[in-house]
Amino acid sequence: MLSNPVIKILLITFCGFLLSFSAPEYNLWLVAWIGLTPLFIIINTAKKIKEGIFYSFLFGFGYNFWYLHWLFSMHPLDWLGLSNTESLILSYLALFITSVYCSLYFVLFTICVFLLKQVSVKPFNNSILKLILTTFIWLIVFNKLLSCKYLPGFPWTLVEYSQYKNLFLIQIAEYFGSVSISFLIVIFNLVLAEFLIWIFSSEKIGDRHIPKTPGGLEVIINGFIFVLTLIFISLITGFFLYERNQQQFSNESQAICLLQGNLPIKTTRGAKVDLNLAKQTYEELLVNNEAALFISPEGSLPTVFNKNPSVQSWLKSIVNKKKASVIFGTYCNKQNSEFTNCIASILPGESRFSFYEKERLVPFGEFVPFSYILPNILKKLASFTIGEGFVEGKKISAINSSIGKLGMNICFELIFPSLIRKYSLQKAGLLVNLSDLSWFSNSRIKEQFLAFAAFRAIENRKPFVICANNGISAFIDPSGKIKSQSLQNTRGVLIDWINPNYKVTLYAKYGW
Repeated sequence: MLSNPVIKILLITFCGFLLSFSAPEYNLWLVAWIGLTPLFIIINTAKKIKEGIFYSFLFGFGYNFWYLHWLFSMHPLDWLGLSNTESLILSYLALFITSVYCSLYFVLFTICVFLLKQVSVKPFNNSILKLILTTFIWLIVFNKLLSCKYLPGFPWTLVEYSQYKNLFLIQIAEYFGSVSISFLIVIFNLVLAEFLIWIFSSEKIGDRHIPKTPGGLEVIINGFIFVLTLIFISLITGFFLYERNQQQFSNESQAICLLQGNLPIKTTRGAKVDLNLAKQTYEELLVNNEAALFISPEGSLPTVFNKNPSVQSWLKSIVNKKKASVIFGTYCNKQNSEFTNCIASILPGESRFSFYEKERLVPFGEFVPFSYILPNILKKLASFTIGEGFVEGKKISAINSSIGKLGMNICFELIFPSLIRKYSLQKAGLLVNLSDLSWFSNSRIKEQFLAFAAFRAIENRKPFVICANNGISAFIDPSGKIKSQSLQNTRGVLIDWINPNYKVTLYAKYGW
């Protein structure tokens, strides 16, 4: 192994950087199957836990920094009233702090692996069970703890999302969730790491190279057989599941129209909110289109909707004229100065609106944790004309529409499968995500949203719709296939049909 510490530091950071190219839009999905191997080699060969912690952090930072570099594209933040210098500092801090935070989970994983070495017994140490248990530790740390609401959770860079276009492979998410794909990727990398360690740890005695752990080869062979068998079963099973869950046009098919307003963020969230521009834009998009359901993006009506009778009346007139359900992203006032990022919906002929209030808020984007001790400049990120940040919605409930119950989620709630699956238990037939990604000029975040939605569609076997202010809006089959998608940074509509599906999958019933 390398002895020069500087070269080792640069190399392990670079290896993490290379793994980030497995992310959606780069779509070098094969990199994920070998990209974790350097990390596992470092962890398994480190003599001291401090060494393992240091190098795993560097690997994680290299990976997360480039995977999440779209965070820097928040700049410029002049629409929040920030100077160019303040915008640069905040955008860089957002990227740096988020990368450091996500990298700490690589450190936690390393600590757990070292503790496992200390407590495990010898027969276990030299068997495939060690590899399986190490993989489960990975799943607990990254898929569970990183999603925890109270840490706060940000499970954005999970390795399984690299495979969202490998549709046959990922169909097993219906039964075991996206963690099943992570399991396959991680354990394959672990076996590969063991194999490389076994090769390069041999020592020369006379004319022969003798491995220091001669019994390790049997574990490695068994490991490869085990992993490749699982992958083969997943692919064969996935082929039949994919074919079975293709949507076919029928009498049950319903037309849905997504309204992509492409409004500047300063008019929907900034200091110059323009409700009239929003209404005019969506009236123009609605006028010449027909569908059973019209959907507009997050924050498309920038007003306190439940306290604005004139906007309510305007929306009711549209619903009655179109004779279709209409869904708009907007804001609601709960009590006093508490506001929620919400969705308003109404059925034709009804007088009362249904609401969904966002449960998982974006730290520093919708609320500022520890705001009482942080500088005021950070509070500006969560503030807007209507109020200073949002509070959480407390109830997850499906919304009724003219095509049946809808499972609604807003923006980055999409990355929490445990939240989305609750709608399956509430008999929702369609999953809908409203987003406004105009915060960011980088396109990679939009492609990553497609990857998240593909997995959520498969896990719940429901059609999934993304309606985003400046794109990408999309229709996704229950098979995870992207049926249609809009162009980015354009104003227009995307119309397609879906078949509501009320099936409750194994993952929706029992998943974590």
